[in-house]
Amino acid sequence: MIPNILTILLMIPLAGAVLILTIPKENKNVIRSLAIGTSIVALIVSIVVWGAFDRSITGLQFAQLVPWFDLGYLTINYEIGIDGLSMPLLLLTTFVTTLSLFASLSIKERVKEFYISSLVLLTGMLGVFVALDMFLFFLFFELTLIPMFFIIGIWGGKAKDYAAFKFLVYTGLGSGIMFITFIAMYYFGAKAMYFQDTSFSIVQLAEVFANPANENVLTSAVRGGLFLALFVAFAIKLPVFPFHTWLPNAHVEAPTAASMILAGILLKMGGYGLIRIGIGILPDQAARFATLIAVLGVVNIIYGALLALVQTDLKRLVAFSSISHMGIVLLGIASFTESGLQGAIFQLVSHGFISALLFFMVGAIYERTKTRTISEMGGLSKSIPILAGFMLAAAMASVGLPGLSGFVSELLAFIGIFGASAEIIPAAKAFGVIAGLGIILTAAYLLWAMQRTTFGQLDEKFSGLPDARPLEYIPMIGLFGLSLLIGIYPNILSDVINITVIDILSKIGG
Repeated sequence: MIPNILTILLMIPLAGAVLILTIPKENKNVIRSLAIGTSIVALIVSIVVWGAFDRSITGLQFAQLVPWFDLGYLTINYEIGIDGLSMPLLLLTTFVTTLSLFASLSIKERVKEFYISSLVLLTGMLGVFVALDMFLFFLFFELTLIPMFFIIGIWGGKAKDYAAFKFLVYTGLGSGIMFITFIAMYYFGAKAMYFQDTSFSIVQLAEVFANPANENVLTSAVRGGLFLALFVAFAIKLPVFPFHTWLPNAHVEAPTAASMILAGILLKMGGYGLIRIGIGILPDQAARFATLIAVLGVVNIIYGALLALVQTDLKRLVAFSSISHMGIVLLGIASFTESGLQGAIFQLVSHGFISALLFFMVGAIYERTKTRTISEMGGLSKSIPILAGFMLAAAMASVGLPGLSGFVSELLAFIGIFGASAEIIPAAKAFGVIAGLGIILTAAYLLWAMQRTTFGQLDEKFSGLPDARPLEYIPMIGLFGLSLLIGIYPNILSDVINITVIDILSKIGG
């Protein structure tokens, strides 16, 4: 294996962005080619890492630790590594970003700035999934906010300024809460060690917080407060009701490529952070608040589905669908069972592919029809049968049709909640039953939307629309193909995450 391969992976998109800076803005095709080529190189490197990942061992792999600066009372390290939780999300990030850049070929204005922003965003997302130092995690987390803010604000729709500002305010608030909580965790961890060994290291802090000898400093009240603060910070990103209102606005106004990344990757940072840091450092408190997490998961599933059911804008419907599906992640996490946690991670990955495909299809259809209003469409399968077919396939994957990845993730999450310990969630089965109604609602709003848009009478003004272009097949086949692969052969993902899931649950006696 190539030494320091994760650092190389982080540097690839940054190097691409720097190269694009040197190219005159008039050379749009060269800029596009370089940006897409850079993301493909990053994808290839992540595939190499996937192939070299040892599925038989627990703990971190490809780890690298370099002292950054030490002020005595404050120590920050460049500490990175991956395990079965971060490996799939790393590959998801490079894959979806590469396909989103193919989907951004329609960007005509300020092309240079757009692709530089996209590559910087890729660096930030990759950094979040490999960072093992909380300060480093925060820096990469913040690095994703700025380029996405500009992408929405510059290349978005009519209400782009409002959407970008709301995105920045909400996610910035979450980042602020996260940073304050990280400082507090650093302080209490250092205090427990009598300020002899201070660190932002997630691995080291997990050991400090797990040590019974430190209970005089790390009391139940302190630990509970820290976990709830972390939960709020990551709940805003996931997003969880009632912190979800930024998402529909951002999705509706964002360009297609940005919507693909928002739903496909950025939301997953919230779920990943909750598992990596919230459960990783405070597993006992995560179990203590399992009922709260389950309640919010059920609310997300039902509330998101009900709002999706009444939408008239197709893109807004898909946005609320994402909120509903993130509830399944919470439900799986709350179960604290092997199946449930597997389901949560499966959902993070599966929804990444499916939501990116849905937003791509909505964007492709809007480009041709110039409308996202469901009632104005109809019969598109007669005019653009290939695009309509992939739209239907994406909807079926989102519904959870057997043989596709959505079915696997939902099945595992529900097996987990129905099998949850009564000591952790007394009403687990009731939560499972109520959440099951959300799955029925999902089928209702997606099938209703497909019936209204792709079937029925074709409006005369939509006859003769151009069907899928050659380059559009790349994201369509790629995203749906991976959903199909995971649905038919889920072991390709479970083999990577199993040992990590067992390790996480062992910390709370799961």
